[in-house]
Amino acid sequence: MKILKTNWINILGVFISVLFYSIIYNLTVDDGVTRNFFQSIFAAIFLVLLYGLMFWAGYILALIVLDLIMVVPNQNNLKVKLLVEWAIISAPFIYWAIIYERQRNIYIVAVIVFLITQLIREKLITKATK
Repeated sequence: MKILKTNWINILGVFISVLFYSIIYNLTVDDGVTRNFFQSIFAAIFLVLLYGLMFWAGYILALIVLDLIMVVPNQNNLKVKLLVEWAIISAPFIYWAIIYERQRNIYIVAVIVFLITQLIREKLITKATK
């Protein structure tokens, strides 16, 4: 159970990075609509929480299921297992980054931050299991 609790770093890291990216994107995009800072924050929260609701449900479920299958039973080769988990979960987002040109950057940001948080998570897991 301690290993599953380390997923907070992935969820929080991806959430904050996607939220910040969305705020910056809303402020800098030139689509003929002027937005102030508060409108950009509201739009980013709407995008990340409501529009991305299915993403968050699938992301958290995939993290838990893959942890239960690969990491919880045996922590040998932990870094490799976390990288495989990252590759499996990131595959659809890499595909969407290729297919959907307009939203490409948000998927790339999420995938990169997820990789970074997986590497940080390795340290948390080794600390929690000692």
